[in-house]
Amino acid sequence: MNAAVMEQGAYARGGSTGRIRSPLTARELLTPAFYYKREALLAFLIPVMLAVIAVLLAQPIFTAQSRLLILLGDDYVFRSDVSGAQPGLSFDRAQIVHAEMEILSSKDLRAKAIDKVGLQRVYPDLVGQPNALETAAAQLSKDLAIDNVPQSNVIELSLRNRDAHVAAEVLNTLVGLYIERRRAIFEQSDLTSVNDQRDQLNARLAEVEDQLSKFSLSHGFGDYTTEFATVQSQQASLTSQVQAIDQQLATRAGRASALSRKLRATPQTTELSSDRGRSQQVETLTGKLLDLQAQRRAAAARYVDGYPLVADLDRKIADLQGQIRAVPSDQVTNVRRGANPVHQQIDTELADSEGDVAGLSRARATAARDLKAAETRLAELVRLGPEYRELLRKRTMLEGSFSELAKRSEDTRVSDNLSKSKANVRVIQRADPPVKGKSGRAILLLGGVIVGLVAATAVVLVSAAFSDVMISPRDVEQKLDLPIILAVADAPRAKRRRDGRGGGPRASYLTYEDSKLLMRLLSSVAPGPGRVMQLIAANGEEGVSSLTLDLALLASAQSARRVLLIDIEPPEDRPAAQVLAENGASLTRIAGDRFQVSGGSLHVTLPIGAGDLAVAESQWRDMIETARRDYDLVLIDAPAAARSAAGLIVAPLVDMTLLVVEAEATRAAVARALTERIDSAGGEVLGAILNKRGFYIPRLIYSWI
Repeated sequence: MNAAVMEQGAYARGGSTGRIRSPLTARELLTPAFYYKREALLAFLIPVMLAVIAVLLAQPIFTAQSRLLILLGDDYVFRSDVSGAQPGLSFDRAQIVHAEMEILSSKDLRAKAIDKVGLQRVYPDLVGQPNALETAAAQLSKDLAIDNVPQSNVIELSLRNRDAHVAAEVLNTLVGLYIERRRAIFEQSDLTSVNDQRDQLNARLAEVEDQLSKFSLSHGFGDYTTEFATVQSQQASLTSQVQAIDQQLATRAGRASALSRKLRATPQTTELSSDRGRSQQVETLTGKLLDLQAQRRAAAARYVDGYPLVADLDRKIADLQGQIRAVPSDQVTNVRRGANPVHQQIDTELADSEGDVAGLSRARATAARDLKAAETRLAELVRLGPEYRELLRKRTMLEGSFSELAKRSEDTRVSDNLSKSKANVRVIQRADPPVKGKSGRAILLLGGVIVGLVAATAVVLVSAAFSDVMISPRDVEQKLDLPIILAVADAPRAKRRRDGRGGGPRASYLTYEDSKLLMRLLSSVAPGPGRVMQLIAANGEEGVSSLTLDLALLASAQSARRVLLIDIEPPEDRPAAQVLAENGASLTRIAGDRFQVSGGSLHVTLPIGAGDLAVAESQWRDMIETARRDYDLVLIDAPAAARSAAGLIVAPLVDMTLLVVEAEATRAAVARALTERIDSAGGEVLGAILNKRGFYIPRLIYSWI
């Protein structure tokens, strides 16, 4: 098989990227597994070999078993008396069995069992280590299994050890220590202990009684409740008395205040009688007026009217006349006064009121003093109340406890006389040394195989994920984000390993179906005649020249299609014309730069872009346009991008550029970089051809899937 033919429906349109994606098949999944089979086999063999070594070194482990029957006896039943008058309180079956299992799994019980049997016999590897006994007890908890048989009262114990006799002995010792431990846990109090407790309670009760008596005497009351009620009643009576005195005192004080104000407003004396006569002031003023009138007559005789002296006298006369008119004509000449009887009466009433106020104030002070004493006593009783009630509570509690303990003492005496407590645990199967041990070799081997399979799968997945080369069409799609157009098989794939040993360079060939597919694809891109296709690779020796030559031969053989193969900068001594000549084709030179192959419709150019045939970048467009007019199909064998940039210059001028990827050789990063360079130059890579693909799945398995 020299070409991989595309299967029907092998491509499906991607939802969001618009790229073509091939479906994931079983062949695609198994190809990396067979490709990385050496690494996967190594990853599988390492865990398996480790498991085999563990199996060879594994020692048998013996498991001793014992079974205990838990009876629902009186150990888990609490009775307040032995007469059975009151129903007992008991746990259910699950709680009882769980409690017994907790006793069995106690750490100190395991440590005692190991110490009794001997650490040297149970765990000889731990002898001499620090805290060896605690470490051994922890290890015993891992080796010991305690389970409840479902829907029963049976506890099953299993103990693993490398020595069968030691396993049985340790388990039996543990059961014996467990029975002794639970007997100590469930052991009832003896009569002496109960009597001692009763006597202690009686002494404490007498002490509390003495404290109550001293407390009552020291605080002056016989009965606290009676004393409290009496003082509370006295406080209420004194409070009412003080309120009544306050009311009377307010009335008397108000009356005294009103009388005092009226007394101050009432004069102490009053006018009894008076005598009246002519006013002395009028007589004096009249005498002065006569004197001034005499002076006025003398001045008028000497001076003319208007003289200042005359005018001054006239003014004084007028003033005296005004004063005479303003002064009463008569006045009291004699007044007789005496004591005011109203003032005397008010004074008498005020003295009575002030006396009442003084008496009421004295009475209120006495009542207030008594009330304060009652309140102080009541506060003291309130403060003493909690302490007194605490003493009463202690006495009541001690009396109740003493009564219960006395009854329990009697019940214990009767119970001890009737019977002794019996354990409700029965050993139904003692541990015997097991005859056959289990080494777990099958589990170890199975685990190694499983881990090996997981490791091999992980190696395949990691290798496929981190590998930068491509071995299948799906690898090309995932790593280059390009649709895969063809997958061309490696011709000498037999007896060739992927490390490159055992042969020369690989060869690849196209089939007739491959060429038809490429032609249909080119027709969909460029419907008209004169279509131009370029094949380009990132590195040399990836098969671009052989694929282009195969496609040219097959295309020219179809309906006599005119085909031109443009050979751009071929490797040294390997131009297309020379390859055709070496394979027996006859070449006829029809122009200065091209040959006709075997007289057919295929024309091949001499190497272009090197030496004397170098072409400037501006001349490429004219050359390709001329080729479009003269030929139905123009195929460009572009040099590797690592060797020349001619393919990048031509890419914008062609109808379709296909990237050739050599399986297991071309690095994905290099191929992606070439695709980006072509896009930057103005071209577009429409797809990829996976060349020299190897098939690693055996033919029989390949035919099944």
